[in-house]
Amino acid sequence: DKTNEPVEKPTTNTKDQSTIPKPDVIGEINATNTQKSKEGRHKQKDHNKKAATGWNNVSNANFLVMDDPDPFFAPLIHFYKFSSEFPQEQFMARSCGDAKVLYYITSAIKSQLFETAGIQDGKGITIINSRLKAFARNNKECNVKYRICQDAVEYVSPYMEEYFLGEVNADQKRKLVITDAVDFVTCLNDGAIYLSFFSEGFANQMRGLESGSFLVCFRPKSTTITPPTNEGEDKTEETPMTIVMWKCRADAINCLVSKSDMEGIRSRLIAMGITKTWVDVEQLKMDWLEQQKDDKKMTDNDNDAKTERNSERDAVMKDDTKKETSIGGDDTQDNKEVK
Repeated sequence: DKTNEPVEKPTTNTKDQSTIPKPDVIGEINATNTQKSKEGRHKQKDHNKKAATGWNNVSNANFLVMDDPDPFFAPLIHFYKFSSEFPQEQFMARSCGDAKVLYYITSAIKSQLFETAGIQDGKGITIINSRLKAFARNNKECNVKYRICQDAVEYVSPYMEEYFLGEVNADQKRKLVITDAVDFVTCLNDGAIYLSFFSEGFANQMRGLESGSFLVCFRPKSTTITPPTNEGEDKTEETPMTIVMWKCRADAINCLVSKSDMEGIRSRLIAMGITKTWVDVEQLKMDWLEQQKDDKKMTDNDNDAKTERNSERDAVMKDDTKKETSIGGDDTQDNKEVK
């Protein structure tokens, strides 16, 4: 009798066996999900950091004019010795507060695009590049936050007080005017350039400066500063031979000019009839080190000779003392009897 026997129900598989992933595939899926999760966390962290510092989409932000530039530029004017005509209102940034770069906007662009046309006022137009980077935030120790950039040096230079060879630079003027082509060409090098590589007068000019950026202006002939003749023009200097340098805390300087700009300056020097446009600073360093070794060797030899002379003198003095003692004698018994 099969009525009491349990009836086996047919098993039904709701999933197709071919769709079940294999163990190694499951591992790859989990690894991919973990990587995506990490990337998401990193993106969120980066976004939060940018939002906290106010640098979110700075490269696409509008240029901003400072409402009150006087407090911001006061330390720069004092440090770089800018004149009262320095155009503070023509410097703009892409972020408020501690901006990374300050851009110089020519008076024509500022007047026609920003003020008259209002190109940034809700018209969906963003200025990508103003071409002239004037000041960049320092990443080295300095009394001011910003250093001068080479891009806008011809617009910044005319407003700085000049320091000529032979003057007493009590006010720390940071625009050094020179006429020696060799000194100027020596500045056009990478890395640390020791002040001993320059003429004594120019080296003394730089040696008295505080750490920070300064200008070296090469004037082989008399040059003049061109004032604006028409409305909308800017004050510029005729000579293009002005470069930005950095005074190190040690007895050395650095050139803050790109290699391409250096080559352009050398081409101008050749056009002016100056044939020697290259000074091998690395060779000068090797020669300087050899000279230091020779000087040290001579000093050591002099010290050894001096020590030897002192030893001989001490020996002679000791012998003389013995002779004086024997000649003078002492109170012997014979002397006592004579007395």
